[in-house]
Amino acid sequence: MSEDIPACRIHEKHDWIVCSNAALSGDLDGLCLLHSLDKQKDIEGAFTAAVKEKLERKDNDFRGVFFPIKADFRGHEFQEQADFTLAIFSDVADFKGSTFFKSASFYATTFDQEANFNGVTIPENQEVHFRGTEFSEKREVIFRGANVFGRLIFEQINLPYDKTKNRSWYGDFIRVNLGPTAILRFRDTSLALVRFEGTDLNRIEFEGVEWYPLGWREAIYDEILLREKDMEHFSYVMSNTSYLADVLPQGLVLKDVRYLFYSAYPLVEGLYRKLKLNYEICGDHKNAGYFHYGEMEMYRRSDRWRPLPLSFCSIYWALSGYGERPVWALAWLVAFLTVFTGLLAWAGLEILEPKHSAGFGNSFFYLLQKVTLQRPTWAEPAGFFGKLVAGLSVLLIPGQAALFVLALRNRLGRRR
Repeated sequence: MSEDIPACRIHEKHDWIVCSNAALSGDLDGLCLLHSLDKQKDIEGAFTAAVKEKLERKDNDFRGVFFPIKADFRGHEFQEQADFTLAIFSDVADFKGSTFFKSASFYATTFDQEANFNGVTIPENQEVHFRGTEFSEKREVIFRGANVFGRLIFEQINLPYDKTKNRSWYGDFIRVNLGPTAILRFRDTSLALVRFEGTDLNRIEFEGVEWYPLGWREAIYDEILLREKDMEHFSYVMSNTSYLADVLPQGLVLKDVRYLFYSAYPLVEGLYRKLKLNYEICGDHKNAGYFHYGEMEMYRRSDRWRPLPLSFCSIYWALSGYGERPVWALAWLVAFLTVFTGLLAWAGLEILEPKHSAGFGNSFFYLLQKVTLQRPTWAEPAGFFGKLVAGLSVLLIPGQAALFVLALRNRLGRRR
């Protein structure tokens, strides 16, 4: 570098980054070709050539580098430690099929567009971490088919502007291969828009993460996409009967078409099952309950006969939310008591001494004694319908009370 050409001044912004390159002519901040924030700096491929030259020298220090065009690291083997701290990818960052033979840091890195780590390999004893990283809220972060044998860490991704809630990001962690010594960790980040189909969620570490808010519970994004996909697909097929002839296998009749639409639900059911076990092992029983609900919901939706209101799974869902909604179960218990008391009073309950018809209050106390397995001798139902009501109440009300106790235990009692 000529003595009359000033050196890059990146150290004035970040004193721990030292760059001996010459400042780019005309750069207002006095930064070099790599660190300059000028989006037009790759004229005639100068920036691309500079990155290629660094890689050929096995110089993987990209701290603070601004990438104005697509960053193409496809299939690259990072033989030495890679550092992308504070780097900015203004276009697509493509690391598809690359291998990090040494650790890599993406601390406070910014990805303005898609970040493609499809099929990336992290060998044993190596760590690739994303801490304080800014992912695009509109483009995907793809780790589909990644081979993780070392450590892959995501912490404090898309930190909140108001310090209250993490901002979401689209993630594709479908069919990630986790080796025997692998660690895949998500901490203090939102996973509301991240997919995990085909990945063993029992092997992943979750700490302080936020899931997709679905009504009163938390859900995984795979379920949300599946619900949306099936609703759109079902609506289209039902309005276009000619489509059925193309998609139905030979011999499959129209009544079986719903089975095709819900055949993917068992895959998400398996995700929920593994996620539930993961949280149970960690002692987070509240979230384990949410994912148990999700598991059962996927099972119910995958049933080809689920439209029938008398299926056991549908009844279990309706009466207690799969044993996870105590308020729901209590509401049904109160409803059963009220309805059966009213029916018994209407059908006729006779008080024996002196003999007269009982009102609503006496019918309620009589019913309460019956369902608690006492033997009230001061009154008896009049006629067949009254006896039928009394008999059914002994079966249904204690059963609903048991569902309420179970749901209450699941929501409160098992928490530690």
